[in-house]
Amino acid sequence: MGMTARPHDLLRLAGDAALGAALPGWATASLAACPWAVVRRAPHPPGLIPVGVRGPGRGQRHAALVPAGAVTRRVPPEELNRQRPRRPRLAATLSAVGLRLAAELGGGAAWGPTGSVGFELATGHPATHPASDLDLLLRTPHRLTPALAARLTTAFAALPSTVDCQLETPCGGVGLAEWARTGGPVMARTGHGPELVDDPWVLA
Repeated sequence: MGMTARPHDLLRLAGDAALGAALPGWATASLAACPWAVVRRAPHPPGLIPVGVRGPGRGQRHAALVPAGAVTRRVPPEELNRQRPRRPRLAATLSAVGLRLAAELGGGAAWGPTGSVGFELATGHPATHPASDLDLLLRTPHRLTPALAARLTTAFAALPSTVDCQLETPCGGVGLAEWARTGGPVMARTGHGPELVDDPWVLA
């Protein structure tokens, strides 16, 4: 399929042949039960997409490359923000996050759940547990002030589940709480590894 995959997108894969490299046994079993992977940040040749395969255990994550043609469906996080997790605490937290972001940023903000909540909502495959955090991605192509980041961090800290929010900036992924605390420099997650940047909205 013609597509542009971005970090945190969830991809449905067509068959075991999608992953050329040998997989651990648990990863093979995981893909057989639920043929989905998440796009990760990593260098990659043209035509291949870096992904992570989830296993049932927290430490079971396997990095791989898949051909773009093996992807049958792409689900970005922002397509999931109107769905509700099966666990009431996570559902209440996600709903409250949506209200707060709408109040602070307006209805056009692009955001959505990632991590185990996003995986579960996109695939229908159970991935959360009662103590699961809510991982979020907030796309911020334009500057988010440290003051606004601080208000969001404070509001999220009062919610039923722990919220871990990452800002998607022109320089890469930046933690909301870190930007709120420092206003730069901050650590940005890029396709070539972590980089310390003074301003994640200014490309070097």
